Amino acid sequence: MVHLYRGEIQRMTVWRQRLDTSTHWAIILTTGLTTFVLGAPRIPHYIMLLGLAFNSIFMFIEGRRYRHLHHSKWRLSLLEHNYFAGQLGASRPIERAWRDQLASDLQRPHFTISHWLGIRLRLRRNYLMLFYFVTAVWLTKLFIHPASPAHAAAFYRRLAVGDLFPSWFVVVTATVFVVGVTVLAVMTPTEEALDDWSKLEHARFLEQVDSRGPE
Repeated sequence: MVHLYRGEIQRMTVWRQRLDTSTHWAIILTTGLTTFVLGAPRIPHYIMLLGLAFNSIFMFIEGRRYRHLHHSKWRLSLLEHNYFAGQLGASRPIERAWRDQLASDLQRPHFTISHWLGIRLRLRRNYLMLFYFVTAVWLTKLFIHPASPAHAAAFYRRLAVGDLFPSWFVVVTATVFVVGVTVLAVMTPTEEALDDWSKLEHARFLEQVDSRGPE
């Protein structure tokens, strides 16, 4: 049991480091694009829209990695709350069938959360603020380069991406994206709520959270 516990600690640490790595990539990319776009008036504004796309890719990657991290945290919680706590004191196991749950998972490992829920958790944790920042830089770029617009109509015309996408299309898609990620983040429970291992109906709680969105 001790070796199993140490192995899960190591696995959780590795996945935590991988999460931090992808987050650092997203932050470095956002910082670099901001410096590049605001550094010269000739740089097109839609570069920041590409930043939204790249950060979305990083978020999807982190969602997959967080599933592995959460799986290790679930295994560790079974051992800590049911085995080690019982060895150190007279406390009773939180999960009645924790041995069967752990043995079944060791035979046929399965993720405790869906990929979709993992993406939502990373969105709430890190990427919502990054999306807001990129959007703010994008609007700033439109306003200051090449010069401040004389009226709202001039600012609106700047939203167009060449002859490919008209201004109205850019406004609609950007608004839908920002509002969509905001609503999704607000409706997502915090990581602390998911990690409340003291819940007797924790498995059912996770199923209810996953049922709010597609797999």
